[in-house]
Amino acid sequence: MTHNQFDDDQFEHVLNNAPKLSDRRSKEEILNRLLADARLQDNVHLQEAIQQPLDDEITSQEQQKSTYTAILEKKVRKWPIFMSVAAVFALTVLTGSMFMKNNDAKMDQANAPETSQYSTIQDNRAAKSSINHDNLMESNIVAEHKRIMSLRSSVYEEDLTDAVVFRIGLANRDKESVPMTYIIPNERVATDFGKKKPTTLQMYEKYAPQIDEKANGFTNYHPYQGELKEKGDKLVHVLPKKNDYDVASADTGEYLGTLQDTFSDSEYKDIEFENPDGTAYELSKKEEPSKIMELTNSNHFNYYLYKDDNGSEYLSPDSRKTFPTVTEALTVMRTKNDDVYVPVVPENITYTVKEVAEGVIVTFDEPLDLSTMDAVRATQMIEAMMLTAASFDKQIRLDNVVQESWEGFDFKNFLPKPVGANKRYMP
Repeated sequence: MTHNQFDDDQFEHVLNNAPKLSDRRSKEEILNRLLADARLQDNVHLQEAIQQPLDDEITSQEQQKSTYTAILEKKVRKWPIFMSVAAVFALTVLTGSMFMKNNDAKMDQANAPETSQYSTIQDNRAAKSSINHDNLMESNIVAEHKRIMSLRSSVYEEDLTDAVVFRIGLANRDKESVPMTYIIPNERVATDFGKKKPTTLQMYEKYAPQIDEKANGFTNYHPYQGELKEKGDKLVHVLPKKNDYDVASADTGEYLGTLQDTFSDSEYKDIEFENPDGTAYELSKKEEPSKIMELTNSNHFNYYLYKDDNGSEYLSPDSRKTFPTVTEALTVMRTKNDDVYVPVVPENITYTVKEVAEGVIVTFDEPLDLSTMDAVRATQMIEAMMLTAASFDKQIRLDNVVQESWEGFDFKNFLPKPVGANKRYMP
């Protein structure tokens, strides 16, 4: 070590170029270390300087530099040369000790996982957890929607996103027609027919043969015997001389019912019946022979419950009976007319019906608590009323229901008008 006196600039240079280190030891530990050093025992001035109170725990290199700079600058102007040397020596010892501690800390850090990497892992886990939570919520919503829709048997507009309906009347064991509404994806229709929109007759000729009626609890009835053809806004059915449609009154009723359920709400206004030679065919009916059947303004029905041979239940008109007003159709829905069709309205539930500009309002005489009913039976009652109103091209609102909303039905407003009864998907 030289004996040249250090000036202020040299001290600042030494301090500024000192390694940027950190020391986690407490101030008491540092002071005790210095006081215990034999080389500093005889240095009274340094002992006094070291024992001066320190303001805060030294936790960073910048704090250490400022503290020791202040001490040394204060003393260097007063100390003789040997005091300056001693101060530099003390600083060297302290710095070396801190440097060793810092190396140990770096080695510990090297052996420990990277903080940034750990933070990234934690962030990834949090993001994945959030995604899983969102996916779970979405899955629960979808599952709940499916559950609600599984209670319903009718087709609604929301079912027809990228799809169309194909209506058909299937003949049951009691020689009655049950209206069925099949949903067919647009993609399948485009594949079958190209870009041009098919007519109702073309849809029937394509899809009716694909339905396994017997497997669904019905009789094999489609496609119709003879020939169906279009003539303007009319549909013509050319019947063979011998057919199964005009044997008895029940057969005729079954035939007309299936035609009505299949071709109503189509582009055709009526159906004409012809013989193979082009002459009019007269169907035998109790009222009078019929050469034509209207397809419009003739489907004002109310809906009952029908169970097929497989035990499946459907909402269907009772024996094709029509009504002049929606009020009458809804009012008599509680009446049991035969053993084939079962009323969907329990005997203990009574109500009044009122027609308004927006539709029809059914008000229950006593508050109706749907939670006391079987969910399937309650849904059948609600949908049967909705279908009955829809057959008059009206919407319905149910008043005096305990629940404001139930299983997706909003009773504060008019309920949506169903597109069709008995939802099915084309096989």
